[in-house]
Amino acid sequence: MRRPHGVLTAVALAAFATPVGAAEITRIATAGEKGNPFEIDVSVRWDRFQEHATIEHEQASNPTTSVPGGTVALGERLSYDRTANAVVPRIAIGLHHDLEIHFELPYVLADNTSWQYGTLYGNPSGPNPGDPTSIAGNTITAQGTPCAVPCPLFPVDPKASVYHGGRAGDLVAGIAWGIFNDRKDPTGPFWIVGLDVSAPTSPLYEPGKDRGTDWSSPYSVPAKPGPFGEKIWKWDLYTTLSRRIGSVDPYVKAHVQFQSPSANTYSNCRYADQLSAAGQMNVLAPANCQASGSDAGAQLPWVVGMTVGTEVVPFEDVRDQQRLSIDFRLWGDYTSKQRFYNELSDATGKILQTEAYGEVGALAGLYLRTSKYLSLQAQASISTRTPHYLTGESLGKNGDWPPVNANGSTVDPSQMNPNFDWRYDAPGRRFRISEVSVFALSFGAVILF
Repeated sequence: MRRPHGVLTAVALAAFATPVGAAEITRIATAGEKGNPFEIDVSVRWDRFQEHATIEHEQASNPTTSVPGGTVALGERLSYDRTANAVVPRIAIGLHHDLEIHFELPYVLADNTSWQYGTLYGNPSGPNPGDPTSIAGNTITAQGTPCAVPCPLFPVDPKASVYHGGRAGDLVAGIAWGIFNDRKDPTGPFWIVGLDVSAPTSPLYEPGKDRGTDWSSPYSVPAKPGPFGEKIWKWDLYTTLSRRIGSVDPYVKAHVQFQSPSANTYSNCRYADQLSAAGQMNVLAPANCQASGSDAGAQLPWVVGMTVGTEVVPFEDVRDQQRLSIDFRLWGDYTSKQRFYNELSDATGKILQTEAYGEVGALAGLYLRTSKYLSLQAQASISTRTPHYLTGESLGKNGDWPPVNANGSTVDPSQMNPNFDWRYDAPGRRFRISEVSVFALSFGAVILF
């Protein structure tokens, strides 16, 4: 799926490989051991993701005698929702002692977004066509010139929706290695390191393609959902340690994710001619896109995070390989600044400059190993993200405001950032997201061979 965090924000299903010992978060398939010469674990899970947030729109007031420069305040409020469901088959293959490779390919049933006017100071925040800085009453073009008549930014009232899904997501392939195993050496922890790579196999979502005259998405009809692929590579390196102490198994995990573009990663410049002609990019965009090259395209984020938790094991039968455990964890991620898909991409038809943000959450899990051959899992998590801007491109290519020529004396149009849009990016017209709540569910089963 598109936007920060890519595919569904859900915790991966553990392989439930080794008989007993380490926490499920550190369990991997193994091979070449006494009584277990070869192992394959096949699993399937259902992931559900829900995001609710408030999107605030800056509005600038006219200069006054007491405030010559005017003021900027957060005005209109949109209520934003996103719901996604996916079925995720997974296979883990033991290669050697505590060494596995694994693959998963989600099938996204639906990934739908919607937005409508919310409330402001307890009152409905509906369309305000009389305000030239509002969504419905906007009176300027992407290059800041007046519209002949009010030109709304995008459809809202009474409610706008965009539908995606009915397609396979990105293929994930990974390897995990258990450097130490506390089941084999009780004096140490269970320590694994791993790398998951997401390949850009899902069809690309092009938010600026085939927009209507009112700038509505071609995927606003439920019967015709669109693609959601981002066409980027994701590299997630992680390490996890757990240490069983009686019936309690505390653990800690750290990860860092890097993203790199593919040959088909989306850029607003892909449709610069059409968008500029439709008034959705500035008139200099087509020429400046060619001059800027890849600098005008997507700017991908990096993510770093940590998880701490404890697994409690109220029941365990080593001989019959049965086990019941309850998982509690807290986690936090930091996502860097980026120009990519975000919560306004479906509405605006663009990838957008997004401010860096943090996310913290909690998860509860229940794991039941019924026998040597079957394990069941259920997880639920809730998280929130720090408020951050969803728009805010710099006017100049290199972050200058305004762009200047080589001698630094005058405005140079050729140095204008082709992604800059006066309607979204100028101070007093930016969009900001806040009050973000994310809820995720995951149910799965594993068959062990």
